[in-house]
Amino acid sequence: MKLDYGTLLGTNPLILQNGLHIRSPLLKEISEITFPVYQSYLAALMLDKESYFYGIDHEQFHYFSNYSEKEKLAFRRMRTQYESFPEEEKDSLQLLDIIVFDPILVFSLQQALSFFSGCRLTYSLEKQGFIQEDKKSSICFITKAAYPEIADLILQRNGVSTKELETEKPVFKNELAKTLYYRTLEVQKNNISGNKTDKNMDLPNIISAVSARHPSLNIYNIWDITVYQLYDQFKRLQVNSFYDIQSMTVAAWGDEKKQFDASQWYKNLFKEN
Repeated sequence: MKLDYGTLLGTNPLILQNGLHIRSPLLKEISEITFPVYQSYLAALMLDKESYFYGIDHEQFHYFSNYSEKEKLAFRRMRTQYESFPEEEKDSLQLLDIIVFDPILVFSLQQALSFFSGCRLTYSLEKQGFIQEDKKSSICFITKAAYPEIADLILQRNGVSTKELETEKPVFKNELAKTLYYRTLEVQKNNISGNKTDKNMDLPNIISAVSARHPSLNIYNIWDITVYQLYDQFKRLQVNSFYDIQSMTVAAWGDEKKQFDASQWYKNLFKEN
């Protein structure tokens, strides 16, 4: 489900049919859990089966360093069984069918979903999904079938569009082609989730930059806006800075070629697709 611009800009939580709330966190709430933890939540929510297995295959030594031998053995058995399935059966499995053998990732998803929903969630093997810890309410219940869409809605509310990375699953001629494809996909996802080499785009730096340039937001009150509102204002400041330079140039030298767009400052920056 594609959320509209007004919903994304707003501060009210998105309320789903089952009553689950999905919110865009305020910057002060992100600061409380720390920015690295927030980025790790987004990275966990962006995982799919392919990127999960690819990451493990290339980071096995570091990835399993905190796992017991029993947990490692359970994962290896699951992986062996998974690889023996025909492609149709592999495609029918949900991500949560796989990661139940990965307790650390399950815990990370519990923490992430709890933060963005406001419910204290835990994974239930019996219910095959995330349920509220006190088990007194059915409102905070995320089934394994509903999880991918809920994860996508959370990412949208945090300024991340996974639709840009969605493509039809390719058919690989060999293992090298498969490796190169998922390596490229991993780089794209790292860029979106905040694992960037460009420090200029780090969230704390964007907060600082917007505070310094915005006409009303400053380093004291900016913490009361949502992360989506921050990214929106950051884009607006970029557009308006360019507009100001163009308008001053036109005022001084004219616009003989009629290239200046006086409506540029209020152009809709939201991507519908």
